[in-house]
Amino acid sequence: MATNQALLDATIRHAVFLERLKAGEVQKFAPFLKEIDRSLRDRLTQSDMTSYTRKRLEQLLDEVDSLLLGIFTRFTDQLTLDLIDLATYEAQFEATSLTKAAPVGVSFEAAVPTATAIRTAVLSNPLSVRGTDGGKLLKPFIKDWTTAERNRITGAIRQGFFEGQTNFQIIQKIRGSAALKYADGILATTDRNASTVVRTAIQHVASQARMETANANSDVVPEIELVATLDSKTSQVCRSLDKRRFPVNSGPRPPFHPNCRTTFVMITKFSELFAQGATRASQIGQVSADLDYYHWLQQQPASFQDAAIGPVRAKLFRNGGLSVERFTELQLDRNFKPLTLVQMKGLEPLAFERAGLR
Repeated sequence: MATNQALLDATIRHAVFLERLKAGEVQKFAPFLKEIDRSLRDRLTQSDMTSYTRKRLEQLLDEVDSLLLGIFTRFTDQLTLDLIDLATYEAQFEATSLTKAAPVGVSFEAAVPTATAIRTAVLSNPLSVRGTDGGKLLKPFIKDWTTAERNRITGAIRQGFFEGQTNFQIIQKIRGSAALKYADGILATTDRNASTVVRTAIQHVASQARMETANANSDVVPEIELVATLDSKTSQVCRSLDKRRFPVNSGPRPPFHPNCRTTFVMITKFSELFAQGATRASQIGQVSADLDYYHWLQQQPASFQDAAIGPVRAKLFRNGGLSVERFTELQLDRNFKPLTLVQMKGLEPLAFERAGLR
């Protein structure tokens, strides 16, 4: 079965909308970050820490941690409500797209999963990200981030105390320096991590809610097809999974890593009627919908290939004598974990020799 152009177009347009929504949701953390900054400065300027005993220090750290917990909890409570609202919208969007994709003359109304089913899918299905956050449920994923940020801040205070730093020096370590526009402070790291967590959580929620709609319509949706973004920022995992199909009730689902942008399109039983002439968007314009990431990359200049996948991998791609299909296979193991260049060389040593990579 081929990709339905109407579904593909709707999916790609929606992916753009979702990236904008992520940016807006990330901005909601700004006032909470300012409150953290202001509260820490107020608390850490009340008395000279250099005269503290260890017991008094631990009391201060408990106070700071309680303060941070309250602020982070208010933010994550708001975020969770926004995510549940988004899940409902995403499930309805997928059902509407599926209904509109039915051929002329075919009477079809896509089923919409219940609110309970959507919420359960979002909260009970683990994130598919690889690495330390892999397999976590949504709420623990968010909670672990807030815990890590609280520990980072209280740890900086504790370390500063034992190193004999002044209150001002500790505050500067947390806030950063004005000369670098505070980009070197712990709170700048907190801000970046907040962006990653929010973006990844939104991608998970959107994916799970849309999958719940696909499952509710499994009589006409036997498979889903992964759709990666065709640009130089796409990760190794997403490049290799682009255009891969999986049964509607099994297989990996995005997000595959923090800040993942990969989405999926439903493959329906009436998709063949729309196969001819289908296209998809890329960084350089519209391309054939049948074109996967590495076939698309093959058509790009060497300089772009080097920037997208790295100069060594790109040289192997161009000069190793491997088919695009074989090169794609070499990017991931059976568990969809990226292979290193050393592992790839062990599987295809002659290709490395042909490419002049010793």
